[in-house]
Amino acid sequence: MVTLSGLGFSGWAVVILSLAILTFFGSMLANFKKAYRSEGPLSTVTLQILNGCGQRGAAESLANALLPGDGSLMYDVIEKADAKLKAFDKTVVVDRRGGNMGEGVLSGKSRRIAKRLGICEDDIILLKFEDNILDIDVTVIAGSDYASYVEKLNKAKEESP
Repeated sequence: MVTLSGLGFSGWAVVILSLAILTFFGSMLANFKKAYRSEGPLSTVTLQILNGCGQRGAAESLANALLPGDGSLMYDVIEKADAKLKAFDKTVVVDRRGGNMGEGVLSGKSRRIAKRLGICEDDIILLKFEDNILDIDVTVIAGSDYASYVEKLNKAKEESP
């Protein structure tokens, strides 16, 4: 019969390693139920957020409020900058690609962004890039009313589980 005091260094090393392995696998099983599974395929929309109202930090605030995304659509904000024109009263969603169904059709990504912001689909502007070097799907231009969208999005984040 082996006593605990007679295990020696290698015996204790085996015992400690076994406990570490059991703890590792036990934690994996305990956290398995916490994993989130998306209902549909996960996709990404590449966003450009522009400050079109001239108020310092408008693009940054709107981008932070939009992130990380919604449901199965993750947002990849690749640019936050000032628009050339700083006279936008209303926040605008611009579809940079269009839909797959032909000319003049909006993409589903621009529709989802507009819906999340609460902007009517009829107010989405379809303006494709000639050379879409940055691979932008949607541009959001923060107008003078951007703060109301930031507040709405942040409130929705607080209320979601």
